[in-house]
Amino acid sequence: MKMHIKHEVTKEVLPRYLKANKEEKKSILNEFCLTTGYHRKSAIRKLKALQLTPHLNESKAGVHSRNRERMYDGYVEVVVEKIYEALGGIGTKRMHPLIKTILEKGIEFGHIKTDPITELKVLTMSKSTLDRMVSRVRTRNAIKGISTTRPGVFLKSEIPLRVGVWIETDPGFLEIDCVAHCGDNAAGMFISTLNTSDIATAWFEAEPVMGKSQERILGGMELIEERLPFKLLGIDSDNGSEFINQQLYRHCQSRKIIFTRSRPYKKNDNAHIEQKNYTTVRQVLGYQRFDTEEVLELMKKLYRGPLRLYINFFQPSVKCIKKTRIGSHIKKTYDVAKTPYERVLTHPKISDGSKELFKELIHDS
Repeated sequence: MKMHIKHEVTKEVLPRYLKANKEEKKSILNEFCLTTGYHRKSAIRKLKALQLTPHLNESKAGVHSRNRERMYDGYVEVVVEKIYEALGGIGTKRMHPLIKTILEKGIEFGHIKTDPITELKVLTMSKSTLDRMVSRVRTRNAIKGISTTRPGVFLKSEIPLRVGVWIETDPGFLEIDCVAHCGDNAAGMFISTLNTSDIATAWFEAEPVMGKSQERILGGMELIEERLPFKLLGIDSDNGSEFINQQLYRHCQSRKIIFTRSRPYKKNDNAHIEQKNYTTVRQVLGYQRFDTEEVLELMKKLYRGPLRLYINFFQPSVKCIKKTRIGSHIKKTYDVAKTPYERVLTHPKISDGSKELFKELIHDS
């Protein structure tokens, strides 16, 4: 029996059912179940639902509502949108644990204006409600740049491939990449961002370099290494000639840094840094061409100061902690979203001195 026919039968039975005594209701229910094929409990729920929603029409048959007043109004959505923008448009799983912090800071500095009731609603909002609300305010422009990666032909036999999931749990193993700021023309000298991401803590460091020469890329790596809250243990790059060269290779050999590379034309081998290229570089600087010393100095200040603090202290991320195969599907389990700073504070392999240094840094900011 089709759903709309069952709904019509329910509307016919309900008036008799409401007027009947206990014994008569049993007979009506038996008759109703036999006609529609409902289980007895399902039949009772169906009759009760129709009683609570007598306004239902045929187009809404089977979809019942108690006409609850809307709890999360437009004021709540405005505040959520402000938080979403402040966090750079991240997903709701990463966004939810940091809502309280961003809301308090936004109110404190006057970037978010709200009332106590709206504030309470935002703080008590569930993950699923937040997900539905963010889906209404999410806007993203799909703009793509051009690739300037040129394969390095030397040292491929000396630098091993890294394939599959990272098994290292100690901080200090970085995926690295270069992001070109050449606009739509890769000719001449232009600025590139040397971007890095730690696997264990998701710690972010970046350095702008003019051109992609071996010397300048190595110099950028040395500057990044000085700023890390832990010792650099290993790097993993793509096959670009800016990385696969004698200078960087000898530097890693002398400092006993493990140097590995991904497979050619397999971007998923460097998935951690590839996604960071968009969220930490492209989303901030876009796809314009930058080729002057003045812009280079501004980018240095940005990467060493505000952006570094913003990503590491206020951008939570989730990490896959378990994979379970169910037939042909793989179910992934993620941990609670944490910022790189929080992961640094809780990691047992990072010294107390480094932790105290970064505690002072966030309090002074």
